[in-house]
Amino acid sequence: MISESELVKELNDYLNVDQIEDDTHNGIQIDADTSIKKIAFAVDARRDVIEEAVENDADLLVTHHGMIWGGVKSVTGKFYRSISLFLKNDMGLYVSHLPLDIHGEIGNNVLLARTVGAEPVDTFFDYNGTEVCLMSEFEEKKKVCEVAEVLADKLNAETTVYLGEKKVKKLGIMTGKGGRAVSLAKEEGADLFITGERSYVAYNEAIDMEIPLIMGGHYATEILGIQALMEKIEREYDFQCFWIDGRSEL
Repeated sequence: MISESELVKELNDYLNVDQIEDDTHNGIQIDADTSIKKIAFAVDARRDVIEEAVENDADLLVTHHGMIWGGVKSVTGKFYRSISLFLKNDMGLYVSHLPLDIHGEIGNNVLLARTVGAEPVDTFFDYNGTEVCLMSEFEEKKKVCEVAEVLADKLNAETTVYLGEKKVKKLGIMTGKGGRAVSLAKEEGADLFITGERSYVAYNEAIDMEIPLIMGGHYATEILGIQALMEKIEREYDFQCFWIDGRSEL
């Protein structure tokens, strides 16, 4: 079984999946009675992504967003159709959500900070015992619009920016859907907050708190960690790996 493989055991340890409380199940969400030779990687375990993994003969699909959120009550409808693709093709699903967001080496937050030229200095925003936001700093102040341009170029994404002409040095980061942390970032001393998903509420909160804001898209800001994980597995293991680009503008 894939769940009993050395790869899965080592990933669970490396990503600390058993120590982090999350809204989803991290690690193997769908097992398969096969050996691992070929692994697909993607941000989302979405139907079109699953189909592409199957078409390319993957034994395992590794994603940031999985299929199980808050437990399973029934296996019907679209949930059944997606799960059946795994079962009929003897393909497993491995998920790393919050563990991959906050990981100190290949986490989305850390990699996004370094993408814009900042270095991590601290964490904040406790979520069930885990601090899920990253505080980072530039060596010298930069204009928000310049930071947004770098982010857009590196992530191939459009950005939504507030107070673009302001110069900043200290930035709070929460990739994905991080708008709820705008106020706390300001309270923790951030000059700028960067998140993913575009939120009307978060934008208004930034105006009220007078803190510059960059929203780069949920998908775009969470592509970094899963790609870094793929590169790590390619370097350290004898598996064929490939990327599935289920890009979203959201």
